[in-house]
Amino acid sequence: MKSINKRKPIRYTLFSLLVLGMSQTMSAEAFRVSKVHITAISQETYSETSVKLGINDALSIQLPKDSTFIEGLELKFDIPEAVAYWMDSVACSVYANIKPRPSESQIDYSGTRSYVSTLPGKLSWVLQVPLKKDNSIKSNNYTTKVDSVLTPEANVLFIRLQPVMKGVPEETLNAKIPITVKPILTNKGLLKLDIKTPEKEKGECSVFIDDKIAELKNGTILLETGIHNISIISEKYRNELRTVRIDQAKETDLTVEMKSIAPTLLVTAPEGTKILLDGEVFTNIGSEIIISEGEHKLSFSIGDYELVKTISAIKGKTYKASFALDLEITEE
Repeated sequence: MKSINKRKPIRYTLFSLLVLGMSQTMSAEAFRVSKVHITAISQETYSETSVKLGINDALSIQLPKDSTFIEGLELKFDIPEAVAYWMDSVACSVYANIKPRPSESQIDYSGTRSYVSTLPGKLSWVLQVPLKKDNSIKSNNYTTKVDSVLTPEANVLFIRLQPVMKGVPEETLNAKIPITVKPILTNKGLLKLDIKTPEKEKGECSVFIDDKIAELKNGTILLETGIHNISIISEKYRNELRTVRIDQAKETDLTVEMKSIAPTLLVTAPEGTKILLDGEVFTNIGSEIIISEGEHKLSFSIGDYELVKTISAIKGKTYKASFALDLEITEE
């Protein structure tokens, strides 16, 4: 980032009092701004937005009602040279409990500062605001991270600019500061698992994800992006295995239909084949049906040709019986 090398004599008095007041009390303060700019984070696209703030302006950021995938906000300030030259002349404050609800027609507010800092003597400054305790946001030489985790009331984060130095020129006081707001997304996605059972009353099912027992909340769970193996284990139904791909900040729906643990039979045969199952005419050709445990006699006949097979059915098994006539011609 480009820095402004020239330095003016700086008076810290106003900003020092600001910080001192913040450290001594956490009660709400009343203040007035010149104008409030309103912006919102889209839950569909999570795209960044940009606004231009004056030195006495404020920015209201409306977060989505469902902020599952947002672990923080990144604010990029493009600082005009007139402001960067007068380093520490403008303070940026962050509020998470602003009152009343921000609107473009309202200029008087109250709230408790969650963070305050002066704009540095640089032409660019990035402020990162964590919104979740378990976040992957890391500060570096190019960014500033708010130390505490903010929980915005009514999903509104309020950013306020104000002059904190006397004697700065009109050019500085009249400057416009472009701010780009971008959500910091977690590197996770949401799996929504819908387990359907053949009976109205569901049997107990255990869900394993990547060989570890999973605790789902209302059928959902946050997972790291990538490929995951899903195993559904039950004593009442057949075990089911699935593979899913989880994408960042997206919901993946997975529906699994559990099958009865009773043995099943699938029969295929050419048209015109007479089929008997335990002496009864069998007509469910090509469809999987449930059969009882134990021995079953299956007979196939076409004309005078007959073939009889016996099946010893046990729980959890599917039996496939395929009857075919084949004619092989060879040439020597």
